[in-house]
Amino acid sequence: MTYEQALKKAERVGASRAGKLEFLALICKSLASIHAVNPALVYAGATKLNLDAKQVAKLAVDDPVGLGELMFV
Repeated sequence: MTYEQALKKAERVGASRAGKLEFLALICKSLASIHAVNPALVYAGATKLNLDAKQVAKLAVDDPVGLGELMFV
């Protein structure tokens, strides 16, 4: 599922009912405004590395540079 598809579905059903990929898309969108990253590229990198939303959020807190590196996976 692409970032755009996941985000569209997540916005339609809401965060509390979002699936794994949909919630990941929401997290990536919210982190983009804080960390100046491209949410679609972070989403793509996270899915390639099989990271979930919780792991991506933890990465943003513990290693913001690592979060940015997800854009280049």
